Amino acid sequence: MASPSNYGPYARIIDYARCMGCGTCEEVCKFIHDDNLPRIRVIEVTSGLLKPISCLHCYRAPCVEACPTGAMRRDEKGAVYVEESKCIGCMACLYACPFGVPEVHPMNGTSLKCDLCRDLIAGGASMPGCVAMCPAEAILYGSPQELAQEMKKRALANLLGLPQG
Repeated sequence: MASPSNYGPYARIIDYARCMGCGTCEEVCKFIHDDNLPRIRVIEVTSGLLKPISCLHCYRAPCVEACPTGAMRRDEKGAVYVEESKCIGCMACLYACPFGVPEVHPMNGTSLKCDLCRDLIAGGASMPGCVAMCPAEAILYGSPQELAQEMKKRALANLLGLPQG
């Protein structure tokens, strides 16, 4: 089970009130990964309503707990990721995920999900690609405390009818 010491300093959330469903997050994700497969998916929720879904990197990630080989793990920055060499493709992670996020990689049969751009961050980037490129600033990345504070500000601005920018 995760604890504050191994949860990591960063998290990512999607502000669905701000998201306009443009698909930029999905396209930049495809561009960043060598296999050209997105780790964030824009789904048509109802006719004409498009919204992204991606791993929430849960505090107590059920996918990590369900993985029989330890292939699903969390890194020091908080990203839940798949160690492909350990993944047997059983998809226990998919069945455990309350959001149905993990998918089967079409080329190698392993689990495929967002890793918060681990390679990009390790290379010096300050945030995942979807966060950096979102034109609506609907995808946020930071410490859980920073994210909570920003979402409070956004909620209050919305309640007060103030412009958000």
